[in-house]
Amino acid sequence: MSNYRNKILSFAALAVVLAPAMASAQDATAKRVADFVECKLSLEQVNAFGDEVNAEQIEGLAQTDDGGDAALMLWKSVQPLSAWGEKSSYVNFPSRQEMHLAYKVPAGQELKVGEALAKRIGGMSPRPDLAAMIETYDWKGLDYRKVLPGEKTVRVLVDVSYAPGWVTVGCGYGDAIQ
Repeated sequence: MSNYRNKILSFAALAVVLAPAMASAQDATAKRVADFVECKLSLEQVNAFGDEVNAEQIEGLAQTDDGGDAALMLWKSVQPLSAWGEKSSYVNFPSRQEMHLAYKVPAGQELKVGEALAKRIGGMSPRPDLAAMIETYDWKGLDYRKVLPGEKTVRVLVDVSYAPGWVTVGCGYGDAIQ
């Protein structure tokens, strides 16, 4: 019994010692994700982040199926994320060079919330082929963009057709957003 108790006490002591380091790593991850989403990273930093994700070296960020049937590549952060004035624990990571904060809104309010967000960011305009998307595919949603210096594009995307109940806002680097 004594040996078992000593093992438990050792494990508990190790957990106490490691807890601040784990929390610090998760805080650092939340900051990096927010910087990615807000177009604050360089293309080199974005590529390095993608390499770390592929190698499963990112603390506190994991893929999830919490989006249900939504056509989103959702990842969940242990630490809440804050970007573009919104908060969520979810990001949509559709490519190595594009990431969006993803957050739930009441059904039927997606377009209203997305339009207000685009207006708050300012200087955004619909994707050039939006009318054709709506006419050709009967697509329901909005896709606003704003080009920034350094080959970065802010994007507010609401896809009521394939991701009802979600609004996403984020950044694409290089030619990630066409």
